Parts: sequence; C-alpha cells; structure tokens
Amino acid sequence: MASLATKAQMKTWWFFGYERTTKEGIVADIKALKDAGFAGVVYYDQNHAKDARSNGAEEGFSSEWWQHIKFAAQEAKRADMSFEINISNGYVAGGTWIDASHAMQRVVSADTIISSAGHQRFVMPHISGRDGYVKDIAVLAIPCRKDGLMRHITAQYPAKGKGRNGAMQIPGESETFMGAKFHAMPDIGTLQVSDDSLSWRDVVTLENMYSSQGGYYTRTNAFPATRGKYWRINYKGNLRLKNWHVGDEALVDRWQEKAALHSDFMEERCHVAYSADEMIDPESIIDLTERLGDDGYVEWEVPEGQWRIIRFASVLTGARTKHGRQNLLGYECDKLSREAAELHWNSYAQVIIDSLNTLGQRLVDGVALDSHEGGSQNWTPWMLEEFKQRRGYDLQPYLPVLAGFVVESQEKTEAVLRDLRMTISDCMRDNYYATFQRKAAENGLHFTAQAIGNALCITGDAISVKAAVEKPQGEFWAYQQTGAYDVKDCSSAAHLYGKKIASAEAMTDAEYQHSPLDLKRVADIAFSMGAQEFVVCATPHIPDSRAVRYVAGREYAINRSNPQWENFKPIWQEINKSMDMLRKGKAAPDVLIFLGDDVPVKTLTHRLPKNIDGLDWDVCTGDALQNRISATADGLLTTPDTILYKALIIEEGVYISPESQRKIEQLRSAGVRVLRDGASVVRPLQIAEGRESVVHTHRIVDGKDVFFIANITTEPVTIRYSFEGKKKRHQLHLQPGESLFVAHPCKEKHN
Repeated sequence: MASLATKAQMKTWWFFGYERTTKEGIVADIKALKDAGFAGVVYYDQNHAKDARSNGAEEGFSSEWWQHIKFAAQEAKRADMSFEINISNGYVAGGTWIDASHAMQRVVSADTIISSAGHQRFVMPHISGRDGYVKDIAVLAIPCRKDGLMRHITAQYPAKGKGRNGAMQIPGESETFMGAKFHAMPDIGTLQVSDDSLSWRDVVTLENMYSSQGGYYTRTNAFPATRGKYWRINYKGNLRLKNWHVGDEALVDRWQEKAALHSDFMEERCHVAYSADEMIDPESIIDLTERLGDDGYVEWEVPEGQWRIIRFASVLTGARTKHGRQNLLGYECDKLSREAAELHWNSYAQVIIDSLNTLGQRLVDGVALDSHEGGSQNWTPWMLEEFKQRRGYDLQPYLPVLAGFVVESQEKTEAVLRDLRMTISDCMRDNYYATFQRKAAENGLHFTAQAIGNALCITGDAISVKAAVEKPQGEFWAYQQTGAYDVKDCSSAAHLYGKKIASAEAMTDAEYQHSPLDLKRVADIAFSMGAQEFVVCATPHIPDSRAVRYVAGREYAINRSNPQWENFKPIWQEINKSMDMLRKGKAAPDVLIFLGDDVPVKTLTHRLPKNIDGLDWDVCTGDALQNRISATADGLLTTPDTILYKALIIEEGVYISPESQRKIEQLRSAGVRVLRDGASVVRPLQIAEGRESVVHTHRIVDGKDVFFIANITTEPVTIRYSFEGKKKRHQLHLQPGESLFVAHPCKEKHN
C-alpha cells in the first residue's frame, strides 16, 4: 500500500456516464489535471443526464465500458497519478446484485383487536411490502383499554423545505437551528377539540415537517388525555395533513423519529406524563409469534379482557442507487449488515479491482465511498441478535415501542428507543464501513469514506462511525463562503481515532461564476477546520476538445473547458503547499467539545458552547470520550496519539449516559477542567486586531507551534497578534486570499 504521506496534492472525482466516453477525452482530461497540479483521480460513474443512453453513454460492465475504464487507469498511471475507484455504480452503494433480503429495511406493524375470551382463530392484518418482501418479526398481544379519552394524533405530512438533518452546518450565531439552505417554516396549525362544535380549545401545535432524503413522512404527536366529541385542525396556511386521526392509545410523542424511521435530532418538544395504568406492563405482553401460521392466522386461548394483537414485520425502505449507468442501478445495500456489504463489494468493486490489477501492473490505488443519502433504516434481518449482543438485553419483549407504545415506563421506553438508535449507528460502523475497510485492506488499497456524511438522513453518530475507516472524509461546497462544520467533524474524528489524514470532498458544485478567490476562500476555511486532503467534486469527463463551457447536467466547473482554467493553477499550487504543510507534525486543538451520547448527532451550530471564537476545537461523542480520552498528570486531556486538549466543554442540554458521566467525573477528579463555555481558555494565538478577517489552525511541527493563517475577505487586512505567554506583538499584512504559516518554539507541555 502506498504511503499516505506521499503526493500532498489535490485529487478529483472524475465523473463519467453523461455521454459516450472517448479515449481522446481521457487523454485530454488527464493531461489538463496533471498540468494543473492534481495528483490523482477517482473514477466515478455519476451523471445527471435525463437520458444518458440517448447521449451515447455505454452500459456499465459492457465491453466498451471495460475498455474505457482500463484505458483511464493506464493513462493515469502513465502520468504518474493515482487511480482510485468509487465503490459503486452511481450513488452510493448498491446495484442490480442487491436482492430484497440484502436491501435497506424498516419495521412496520399492523394490529387487530380481540374482545372475546376463549379459543379464537383470527387472521392478522395484511402487511404489504415493495417487491412483495415482507418478513415477519413477531406477533405480540398487549392488553388495551377504551376509556373514551384521546391521547395522540397521527397523520401523513406534506414535507416541505430543507430537512434539518441534511442542512450543512455553517459558522454563525443563532439560538435556534440553522444550516445552509435551511429556512424555518411556520407551524401547520393546531389540533382543536370541542364538545358542541361551537366552542373550540387548543390541544397540540402541529409543527412543519421538513423534506429529507428518503424521508418517512408520518408523525405522531402525543398530548394529555383529552375528552371531546368533535376534532379539527385549525390550519395556519395552505399545507394540509393527510389521513389524520386521533387515537386513545398512550403513545410516545414523535415516536417515528425516535424509532429511527425518520432521522432528526432529539429534542424535547412536548412532554406528556402518562400514569401507570396508561402504560404497558411488560409482564402482561404475550408472545404469539410461534402461533402465526403460514396462512396468516393465529390460534390462541384468549384471556379475559380486550387485547391488541400486533404483527411486526420488516419491509424494504425502497432506497435505490441513482445517477449511475442505468443498467446497473438497483437497491441500496443494507447499511447494517456485514453480509450485504460483502455482497456489494464482491459484485462491483472487487470485479473492477481484479480486472484492472491483472494487466501486468497494479492500476487501482484505492476505493472511495460518498456520503449516505439513501434515507433512514431501522431494521436488518440480524437486528435482534445485534441488539442483544450490543445492549445486553432482548429487544423482542419491547418491540411495541417500535409502534410507539409506552412499555414499563416512559424512562424505560425512551432508553430502549435510544438503544435502538445507538445499535443502528454501531452496526453501520462495524458491519458496513468496517467491512469495506477490511476488504480494501485485503486488496492492499486505501479506503476513503464519508462515514456517514453530512446529510445525516440515517440515524447515526457522524464522529464515532469514522473510526472504522482509514481516511475519514467530510465535505464543503463552493457556495458556502463561510465554511462547513462537516469538515470539523471529520478532522475531530481523525484526531481522536489516530487517523493520519482528514480528507474533504472539496469545493462541491463549483460553478463557472466562481472566481479563483472564491475557491481559495472556502479552501482556506476548510484547512482552518482541520482538512488535510482535497478531493474535488467534481471533474466531468469531456469527450472532445470543445471550447465552450462543458455542462454534464450540473456545471462541475473545475474542468479544462473553464475559461478560467489557467487562472486557477496558482490557486491549486498554493492549496497543495498548504496541504503539504498541514500533514506535518500533529494537530494542536485547544479544547474538546462533548456532543453527548444520543444519535443522530453531528456538530450543530446553534448548540455549540459560547465563547469558543479564537479557539481551535474538536468535537467528540461518548465513544471517544469513554475509550480514547484520558487525563495527563498536569490536568490536560490526551488521546493515545498524544493529541492534547486544555479542557473538556460540555454542550448544554445533551443526553449524557451513565458511562460518560462516570468518565467525566474521573477526568474532573484528575484535575481536568470541565467547562460549559470557552471564555476562560487562553488562546495560543491571540489576535488583537483583524480577527474577524482571518481563520487559523494550530499544529506542532518539529518542536514549534505552527499556525496556518488566511485572509478570507475580499480586502487587504493587517492583523496584530501575539503568542500565548508572550508580550511581544507581531504584525502581518495579508492580501485577499493570501495564507501563510507562522511559527515559534512551543511550550514544554507539547513536547
């Protein structure tokens, strides 16, 4: 395997499939990239054509396709450039080889009420699934009660706007959720009740539901037990709910999100306290799974009382690959299954690797995996086994919580749902990403992955999952002129888990309107957040030498047809120099911010602690806090790789598990500063003037404190600064887009 330290130069995703590939175009693409200072390409069949076949695009795995990918690999090698492949045809990991049993799945339930005691033979409600795939999980009987009081409303929502999970977090000041292209939308309306249809009283506010990749748009809102004859929704605008109904069951508020059918960040919105007789005693649940026949009937000696019989089954989410060669598009593979990950790898990546590496030379250097945007998943055929192994108890008796019911207590129900979400995240790390990492290593290849990726549309931990991959990758887009915290999540994971390089999908969707200064600005911000490798998204294959700006469905303007192509070359050279320097030594962040133990989780701008401006900071979740962090003799935090932090800052309002709470107390007892904000932390680089115009990051290189500093404004700036513990002031004059490194001997604690 080639050293990760070699060729600290930019790479690019090389997009194919919009139209017919040509050898002439491949030669021209490689020459242009090599001359511009790029060190490698990632072959990626991704296109945004309405009908690529009508453009002459060849089919995947056809003889012509094989000729072209082999030629592309050989041409890259001839130019002394690395050649990597994307892990899948199109986006993101799946294809025609993924059958229903290895595709993404979710839990569904259906129930019937039995009121007569004695021997009964009854049919369970029918459950339908995409492509006919329905796999029964369990049949459980729970006692039910009818008292005429309503406790929830369930409805299908007209999802609108940018989902919170998919909105890239950008620096800024806000008390409420913010993110790129996210706009807060007004509430849909209010559920109201009346006894006479004349006088109405409010019951619960119905918030808007935002769109999400692969979204699940059914929601339950719980409310205190309420009696009334008439029910209505008082709408505020034009949006209307579908198939809404009120019910008498005591259900968890917004349980669909807590059960990971829909990925959103856990926040307390409406707390309803249920009494003991409204909740289900686990001792009263009767397991009828073995009584379910192939014909869908259940035979049972029904006890006295009224019983709700719930059938639980798994069905397909329907998530499919996209933007690839049409003949190979298919289901996304199960993100929680080791077996499904291996099936996918062996059916696509391994086929290419074996074919290209049998041509007398080693042509493939690595494999890349884009971010997951295929929607949420909360089940796999092995979920019951995975859950018991990881959480230490059996999920089956608590399955009613996956239909929203409150079992044992509200605290226990929330704990089970939280354990389910954590199991989903752990399975993604250990069964999906770790499997791909293992397969890459077996082939002697590098593996770069956006695990999970900024668009957190599946429930997971955006920091700890990156521990499974050799090169974690974040992303930042050309339009995000103030940066993106997905890069910060990635570099934090690299620091915490001992990764040599924090990669970044770079300058995504750069358009022809973007100037060299625009791209230098976002590049420097990404460097200040810890990125050390840029992989441009993307450079389209151009099949000829046309002089007009090439558009392959989307602009992807970092290509040889761009009139500014020559003007970009000095920018790429500066970026490569910075990248080389930022791979030396080790990171020197100031503080570690704890994001809590619940999932889904990533850095959220509005939740960040106050007074952290001017600090270099990393974020962590419970996994790293418990397993990768310890205290030094002088009260600092350290990783096994001796990355040091001056303090631990805990975000307000986060869930802290008992395990993390014990670790925090241990650290505090060892003299570690445990804070709620960064006001008292001394800045190693103290900028007295011009702070608002620059970004910086800090590394320790050869016994020196080295600071990368960049002017991200469109005007020249003079900054005056000093180093921690030093009175002497220094002065720098930086032109727009200019960046440089300053250094001074570091303190003993860093040695």
